[in-house]
Amino acid sequence: MKAVFLWPAGLFSGARIPPARAGCRAHQPMNKLPQILKTTLVAQSRLFYIEAVDLRFANGQQANFERLVGRGTGAVLVVPLVDADNLLLVREYAVGLERYELGFVKGRIDAGESAAAAAHRELREETGFDAARMKLLANVALTPAYSNYCSSIFLAQDLFRAPLPGDEPEPLQAVHWPLAKLGQLRAREDFCDARSLLATYLAREALEAHA
Repeated sequence: MKAVFLWPAGLFSGARIPPARAGCRAHQPMNKLPQILKTTLVAQSRLFYIEAVDLRFANGQQANFERLVGRGTGAVLVVPLVDADNLLLVREYAVGLERYELGFVKGRIDAGESAAAAAHRELREETGFDAARMKLLANVALTPAYSNYCSSIFLAQDLFRAPLPGDEPEPLQAVHWPLAKLGQLRAREDFCDARSLLATYLAREALEAHA
């Protein structure tokens, strides 16, 4: 049996659930899905599981894959619009890259919580604001080839003060960024989260559609 080993560069905050996670629902596949012959737990931590999966494809070929399975129901990323011309970013320490990174509000969806509720909560915890309007822009999978980790991206508008205590080890720095300078933001070395980069395009598209 051919072995295929796929290892990610970072860790996730999600939960162990079936591969078809909320927010990442698939359309009818063109090919017949492979048969899962066996799933074996390889390792686990407080954040995720590593599983070995034995598969048989429709053509009879068999393969062994390794995948990461999160311990939650996914995550959210929120693009807060401060006013008609400015977005709100947060700067926080990213242990994966061992440096401080600029990005948007983000966090996992708690058990029993909807993606929209998580977006409101994370916004309040990380910025001290809530939003009168919270629009879902997209549901995305970060690395679908070897993980079930999915994120829901939201645009938050009409902000108002409504702080909640968070769980960050240190206060986050809020940074206002002009919409007119999104190109400069994308070019920054410390703005490299793929979800945040995608969110700048999605937010711009959504705002222009309603201009």
